[in-house]
Amino acid sequence: MASMGYLTARIYTSSAQLPVRDATVAVTQTTATGTKQLATRVTDESGRITTLGIPTPDLQESLAPGTAVPYTTVSLTVEYPGYERVLIQGVQVFPGILTEQEVELLPLEELPQVYNMTELIEIPS
Repeated sequence: MASMGYLTARIYTSSAQLPVRDATVAVTQTTATGTKQLATRVTDESGRITTLGIPTPDLQESLAPGTAVPYTTVSLTVEYPGYERVLIQGVQVFPGILTEQEVELLPLEELPQVYNMTELIEIPS
């Protein structure tokens, strides 16, 4: 039986961690049949998205060696006009746990060579 884990994200800019309001956050999952869109959210005035429920493997299925991984992996794509697009792959969502992914956006005027490019961040197992 599948369990539920929870995911939220906080989007900010600069080392002062100023929240980015109205950034678009797309949450996807890669399956055997392709990529599935789980949700698209827009950040609020604090730079956060509403919490998403993500189906995860049951915790009991991962308690013995050699069994399934105890989490589900998803990807987040964050976009905001005038800022570098960020793709984070391998975000781990565990059953019964709230995962908070923090994402720092860089203004494009600081890095004009990255217009139309995506910063890729891969989280290892």
